[in-house]
Amino acid sequence: MWTTRLLSLLLLSLASKGCLGQSSAAIRGSVTQAELDTFKLYADYTAAAYCNKSPDRVSQKIVCGSDACPLIEAHETTIVATLADDGDRAGGYVALDSTAERIVVAFHGTITFAGYMAEGCQIHAGFRSIWAAVGDVVMETVEKLHSEYPDYSIVTTGHSMGAALATLAGANLRQKIPEKVIDVYSLGSPRVGNQAFAEYVSAQPGSVFRITHVNDPVPRLPPNLMGYYHTDVEYWLSTGGALTTDYTPNDVLVCKGIFNRNCNTKSDFFGFGFAAHVNYLTRIGACKP
Repeated sequence: MWTTRLLSLLLLSLASKGCLGQSSAAIRGSVTQAELDTFKLYADYTAAAYCNKSPDRVSQKIVCGSDACPLIEAHETTIVATLADDGDRAGGYVALDSTAERIVVAFHGTITFAGYMAEGCQIHAGFRSIWAAVGDVVMETVEKLHSEYPDYSIVTTGHSMGAALATLAGANLRQKIPEKVIDVYSLGSPRVGNQAFAEYVSAQPGSVFRITHVNDPVPRLPPNLMGYYHTDVEYWLSTGGALTTDYTPNDVLVCKGIFNRNCNTKSDFFGFGFAAHVNYLTRIGACKP
């Protein structure tokens, strides 16, 4: 899932501006049960990306083994396109959920993405190369589906490096289809770009629900000292252990701002394992091809 090669990609240099020192308090209990249920739903969409990414899944209903995505299996969700680059670094799908009237773009982990969103906005170089490989399929497929189903919502979601991809997919789609309010759900995302990029994406119409889990170290990469920032807002699953997947609204801390040390990043990075990274309201990688 999270490999040494991917960690190396994360640590590539990025021309950056100075550190942004702003930080606000963490707020507990401001998430509703309905919002938490929605987080669980998108965790299932994301889990399904691990085993519904091969070309032979096109036109098929989403299914997952190991009870990995029961909420989505209960929907009539059909895969319209699958996503992969030549090096198999990226994987996922574009699907049509006729039950929820939703167009979904989902990415699994071990991935990267993007390009320049606006002048002065810089993105991690590894992400940029993979977005070049999969971005056209995402944009063309979603645009076509939107023309056929204009009333359907559009959402992007992803886990780990796939969360970085989901963030970038959402940002690009917001530019391309400005009449739609497009939300992004990211699970265990690394920092994606510089301060200008984080502020730009956070200010676009639509929300970025950036979900982190206890002591998951991946959201602390690449280091802020290298010029990377997160999008706003963070929802930290703050209680329990690395294997905990059941949460209540009171377990979720909300941290606003693109550089807030009161949620996942308040603990030291070193010494933590990656168990928390693979458990996000479900066993996120349990679905196997």
